[in-house]
Parts: sequence; C-alpha cells; structure tokens
Amino acid sequence: MSYRELVFTVAAETAEPLGDVLLDLGALSVTVEDDAAGGYDENPLYGEPGLHPEVQAWDRSSVTALFNPEIDASGSAEFIPELLASLKEAGFHLSPPQEITVEEQDWVRLTQSQFAPIQIGERIWVVPSWHDAPSDPNAICLAVDPGLAFGTGSHPTTHLCLLWLEQQTDLQNQSLLDYGCGSGILAIAAAKLGCSPVIGTDIDPQAMVAARSNAEINNTTIRFVLPNEGAVELAAETKYDIVMANILANPLQVLAPALVNKMKLGGRIVLSGVLARQAEEVIATYSQWLALSVWKESEGWVCLHGTLNQDKHSHQEVAFAAPAQKKSLKLALYAALLLLLLVFGEHLSRNSLLPAVAPRIDNSSNSISVHAFHLLQRIDAKLCTALGCLDRAVSDFAAWKITLATLAPENARDGLKSPANQSVLQVEIQNRLAITVLPPNIEITLTDAEESEIKSLQFTPQEWLPKVWQDAHPDFLRKGIPSGEILQVELPIALPQNAAGYRVRVLYP
Repeated sequence: MSYRELVFTVAAETAEPLGDVLLDLGALSVTVEDDAAGGYDENPLYGEPGLHPEVQAWDRSSVTALFNPEIDASGSAEFIPELLASLKEAGFHLSPPQEITVEEQDWVRLTQSQFAPIQIGERIWVVPSWHDAPSDPNAICLAVDPGLAFGTGSHPTTHLCLLWLEQQTDLQNQSLLDYGCGSGILAIAAAKLGCSPVIGTDIDPQAMVAARSNAEINNTTIRFVLPNEGAVELAAETKYDIVMANILANPLQVLAPALVNKMKLGGRIVLSGVLARQAEEVIATYSQWLALSVWKESEGWVCLHGTLNQDKHSHQEVAFAAPAQKKSLKLALYAALLLLLLVFGEHLSRNSLLPAVAPRIDNSSNSISVHAFHLLQRIDAKLCTALGCLDRAVSDFAAWKITLATLAPENARDGLKSPANQSVLQVEIQNRLAITVLPPNIEITLTDAEESEIKSLQFTPQEWLPKVWQDAHPDFLRKGIPSGEILQVELPIALPQNAAGYRVRVLYP
C-alpha cells in the first residue's frame, strides 16, 4: 500500500487554517514546516521566555497533507482538481501542490536504522539501545534513544558540545549546569567525564521525564529541575564552574544575564545552537560581562566559549544589581512622566503619554503600573478641567489586536448570487488598552503564490465598523472605541484571479 502526500507552500497566516480544512477534507495528518528549512533564510521558532511566536508558522510555510487512497478518493486523477475546488470554496486560492508517493514500510525498523552509534571525538559514543556498544575499553558510551526531547548527538550543535567536554582535561569534580538540557545527553556526558555535581534544567516538563530516564539508564547521578520549582540548584546564590547551553541564538541573548549569573568567578561558559552568521551578535551581547570566542565550527554552526574573569566581575555585579532597582526606576520614571504631563499639558498626555503607560486588559501589567496609570488618569482629568482640554480619545495602533482574519468566498453563503471571485473578509479586532482609542483604518494586502503584493485595500472606520455599532455610537470618531471592545467585521472583497494569500493590519492615516 502507498500513501499520497500533497505539499502546499503558503504564507504564515494561511498555514494553520489550511491545515484544519485539509483535515476536514479527509487528510490523515497535516504537518507544517519552514519552506526555507536548511537554507540561509531558515527561520527557527522557539518557545523561550519572552519569545513566544504569535503565529505558529513561518513566513513561507510548507503544509503537507497525507492521504490514503484505500480509504478516500486520493488515488483518482481528479482528486487534486476536486481538492483545490473544495479549498477554493473554503477561501483558499492555491496553486497545485507538489505530489509525493510514500510507500508502506516497517516504520519502526526504518526509524531505528537512521540512528546508528555515533562517535564523538576519540572516546565518546552515543549508542541507541538497539545497537551493541563498541568494543573499545576506553569508550565512554552514552545510551540515549531518540525521543520527545532534543539531543541524540547527531546534530552539529550537540556534537560540538560533546566534543568540547571530551577535550577538557580538568573536569574532575567540576560543577556543571546544563541549561536547556533536552534529553540530558550533555549532562550525562559531563557526569561520565568526571563533573560533579551536574544539574540539568529545561522549560519542557517532557524533557525532564526523558532526561531523568536517560540518566538512570546511564547509571549517572544528575539532578534535573524545572525553572519554576524554586530549587536551590537554580537559586541566585548558586554558582557553577561550567555553564553549558545548547539552545538558539536569540534565546541565548535574552538569557545572557541569567546564564552569566550562574557562573563562578573564573568559571567557564559554553554556548551552542548559534549559526556562524549569528556569532558576532551573540559575542557582542555577552561582551559586557566576559569575552566569548568561537571554539569550533561544524556545518555552519559554531560553539562559543569564554571565562568569567575578575576584571569583568565588578561590571557583572552592577549589571545584576539592575533588576533589583527596577521598581525604584519605574517609580522614578512615572514621576518624570507626570512632570512632563504638567509641562506639556493636554497634547502630550492624551496622544503620547496615556497610551504609552496604559495597562492591558489581559492583566499582564504589574500592579505598580496599574496604580500609577490610575493616578495619572485622575491628574489628567483635573488638568483638562483646568486647561479646557478637548474630550477626545487617543490614537495608538499598538492598542489593537486582530484575533481572527478569515477570507471566505461569498457564494458559499449566498449561493450563486455573488460575482466570480467575490469573497468576504471576516475580521475580529479588539482594543486591548484600558482606555478608549480612536478606530484605525484596516488594510488588506492580497498576494500571489510567491507572496508578492497584487493589490492593497484600505477601509476607513466609517467603512469597516458595523453599521449597527455606528448607530449605537454616533460620536465614535471623537470618543473612540471603549476598552476591551471586540468588533466582528465582514468586508466584501473582489479577489484577483492569481490571489493566493492575504495579510491584514491596522494603521492610522
């Protein structure tokens, strides 16, 4: 038996809804991958703190749907044209997909065959459980099976870290923190090479399960903890001789203060997951604490290392003192902003200051910010009473969140009454700030299969705001849209024949 894979290349905002529709149309499975994977434009997505991607897709995404001809009509020559017609009815105007035939195989045996023992340097071997260990008596074997957590030794970033560990001659009784431990392979290797104690941490609870299991299989004593456990191993006062992090360049930069703060004076740091073209940027980020350099490069990836010396230590202490001063700095900032409000009056307070400090309705703002904002509002109201301010809302495009944008053919709703290619854009938009905000324009950009712009449409508030809502709020152009208001909009759009995607944004003219 063979399966049929169809691969569509689409824009990021189209990937997830397209996958849902393909599943509804009978696909056994749908996967979304970076269309530029393996190339210079590869764009990794990750879930590190503060870096959660809003769209779970890539700028150009490959959406792969798997069909089984034995249980559907996917073996028919008419299947693809019929599928494209169904997708068009659902609002997706797509080019014919790439076709791949997938033959039935022993998938378990095929998967296992891809993971043979891997030799790292002269002594380290990564050996899956279904293979025999090498006969070399000096071999250091790491028994790690491919699983739900990253780290089998096959990727260049992991390979570089293992090689760095093997080539160190002074690891005996050195404490080591494996930050972003994944499968625990680096922590296990460090423990077998003499490091003690060895600690691993990861934000993924599933990684903790895999790492603890692998450590037990390898007869190593390693403590694995989640960052939110409040474990003493991750307390601010706990420092390590070696800090190792195999993640990605952007989170390594975001986490720089936290990682350096875990280093003892004279301790070493090893960073991997960095592309060669990203090395200088990462080195520059860490330069305020220590000097990083490229240790080795492999297949376009680099491993960086450095030592925390005395001459950088005083700078480090100042840098780490900064978070403790944040509250007082925030209070000083709000005091300065209040002074600006008094000096510049109505224009600054209403059009720049208020939206800048207004908390969000999702409760993500801290209590100090919320209290300071309420105080600012009261002062603003008294000033406006004294100065005769105009009672009007502010304009701030950052206030708006588009929670839904779906383009569907109008004839799916009205039969054959609508002209060809007449579609309806359904948009759900919300004011997220705790103040009223003037309504923006909505812009729709239509693109072809290559994501090149075909046509751009703009709708003024009078055009996109629902008529019923306008009747209920006749003064909306002055008073704005209330905090938290969610508006559901339907806009008719005539699609060009070659339209394959769309983007929606808000703007003020």
